Amino acid sequence: MMERIPEPELMNDLEQVAAYAGPHLDNGYWLFIQRFRKFFPRLPREGAALDLGCGPAAIPLRLARLLPQWEIHGVDGSSVMLASGREAVRREGLENRIRLVHGILPGDLILPRKRYEAVISNSFLHHLADPMVLWQAIRRYGEPRAAILVVDLLRPTDEESAELVIDNYVPDAPPMLRRDMLLSLRAAYTLEEISAQLQQADLAGDLAVKMASPCQFAVCGHLSVSP
Repeated sequence: MMERIPEPELMNDLEQVAAYAGPHLDNGYWLFIQRFRKFFPRLPREGAALDLGCGPAAIPLRLARLLPQWEIHGVDGSSVMLASGREAVRREGLENRIRLVHGILPGDLILPRKRYEAVISNSFLHHLADPMVLWQAIRRYGEPRAAILVVDLLRPTDEESAELVIDNYVPDAPPMLRRDMLLSLRAAYTLEEISAQLQQADLAGDLAVKMASPCQFAVCGHLSVSP
């Protein structure tokens, strides 16, 4: 198995912002929303969702269309990512439903709400030097019975396999995005590591680990009433 090589937790490069807000990752964002629809077909008509590591708000924007009566709040540690996200929110006229907050876990987040009916995260876990930061935040900010969906990359067995993933999933991406995805694959966790993290966070009874694609996992389920 390839040794895990951590990457920087924050993405502050303007070229990265343009790539993550651009069309090359649209399919991945679309798939995240489809998985959310599949796993949680009976959500309340009204509620609030929290996106941890929201980046340029690509998923909050799509989730707002899926759940027209919900508030969507996103958190990210990169001010340039949030600036891009806020501009996109303004373009779509969704300022009254989508709020983006600057914050870095595990610090206390200044959020519009204390708890949420759904907590989601896409491609954020692999950025964290301490993965427990994410699982503890999910426990902290999720309501009892909150819907939880975390999707991220899986670490390949070797460099050749990593290059094949990039060729298959972002074949036409600019060189910067291809390099960034390679770094992300090296920094990703294995299914065994993710299962151990859930055990450590006392979430294994609530959340299930599933294969989302040949190179991605999904952790989904509902928080229990009592931690």
